[in-house]
Amino acid sequence: MNLFWKKVFGGLTPTEKLEKEEEALLLAYKRYCDIELSEQLKEYTALFQTVKAASFKEKKKTLQNRKFKDTEEYRDFRKYEKLHRNAKLKSYYDELNSVRLAEFLAFKNSPDYEKLGLKKEIDKDPMLQKFKTYEKSSAYKNYLRFHNSFVVQEYEKLKAKVSTDDFIERKIFWENNNRWQTTEEYTIEQRYHELQKTDDIKFYEFTDPQKFGVIEKWALSFEDNFDGEKLNKNRWKNGYYHRAAALKKIYSFAGEKQAYSDGANIKVGDSLLKINTIQEKTEATAWDSKIGFITQEFNFSSGIINTGESFQQEHGLIKAKIRIVGSSHISHAFWLGADGKLPHISIFNFDGKKISVNAYSGNGKSVSAQKETVKGISPFDFYIYTLEWTNTELIWRINNIEIFRTSKSLPKQTLFPAFNSFIGAHQHGGQGSLEVDWIRIYTKK
Repeated sequence: MNLFWKKVFGGLTPTEKLEKEEEALLLAYKRYCDIELSEQLKEYTALFQTVKAASFKEKKKTLQNRKFKDTEEYRDFRKYEKLHRNAKLKSYYDELNSVRLAEFLAFKNSPDYEKLGLKKEIDKDPMLQKFKTYEKSSAYKNYLRFHNSFVVQEYEKLKAKVSTDDFIERKIFWENNNRWQTTEEYTIEQRYHELQKTDDIKFYEFTDPQKFGVIEKWALSFEDNFDGEKLNKNRWKNGYYHRAAALKKIYSFAGEKQAYSDGANIKVGDSLLKINTIQEKTEATAWDSKIGFITQEFNFSSGIINTGESFQQEHGLIKAKIRIVGSSHISHAFWLGADGKLPHISIFNFDGKKISVNAYSGNGKSVSAQKETVKGISPFDFYIYTLEWTNTELIWRINNIEIFRTSKSLPKQTLFPAFNSFIGAHQHGGQGSLEVDWIRIYTKK
């Protein structure tokens, strides 16, 4: 696959930009998750449900738009005032508390009251004349009209009602044109708007969680950013991995021009893993497929590391940020391996001339191979090389571009990541390095 035009016209996202976008997405996802679990969002959600409820909106509308004259309080107070100003009702209450009414009512309950119907008795008794005059008075007749009447009962009921603290409070409330601002609901609404304007709530509301789909799909299972000063020996071992402890680990292959050292060519510093290929004469072990292990003289040394003892995984997302430095007459690789020779998957392979990816599987008698060559980018620049390994496919990507996929040569076992540099028989050799900024491996959630 040729990535030249994708690189020229922007289809291939530059590595630095891609890392910044992925870092920003991870930070945004963490922030989104933190907010999602926060007490602030919990409060905001509860307030949202309250202020957006139909009953809340209806109450607000009523409180803001209703006139005082439309209220029950207004009607009751108006009826009370009308009765309170009624002259005859006022006269009734004046008479009700008068001495003359009290005297007359006391007389009315006495045996002498019968004399009030006898003219002869009245004519000779000034007291009876007094009571007779009062009985015929408009004041007493007004008293009789109102006493125990519905009007008085209504007035007393209204007077008692409008005199209560609750009624007075409600009357003052409805007389206030800015009554909404005095309510508990207004305080709730203001708190809702206050939270709505906070950076976290605005971020949460305007963030589409679907953009975190890729992050939520994968869980980090292995990571190394090479931040220390030495290689983490709990994760990485030098040489090849074999399950059998008795088998040799540090060896090269007969015909190769480099000897693998036991860590001398592996350096970690400045947040980089470096596998250095150095020109130096040395004797080391080599594997010859016909005669077995031999001692061979080499003109170069290099390194190989793997996680076979500490980490293996079946399926997942395997990523590393890689470049080469120095001579182009050296091969470099990032691959997944097994206890035996196969299966083997190269996520990055540079043979001194071109970058390629490949997958090999087999049963010892036949080998299935899938391979794709990549053109248009330089191995001397940092790129992110990715393999997505599913139940049905192997998918290779460089940065954001898919370069190859196949449903053949699928491994049926766990594999481990490995890095190495070597000089093939056809290569001149030289000095250079494979540099790895980081490696991350994910498993599907």
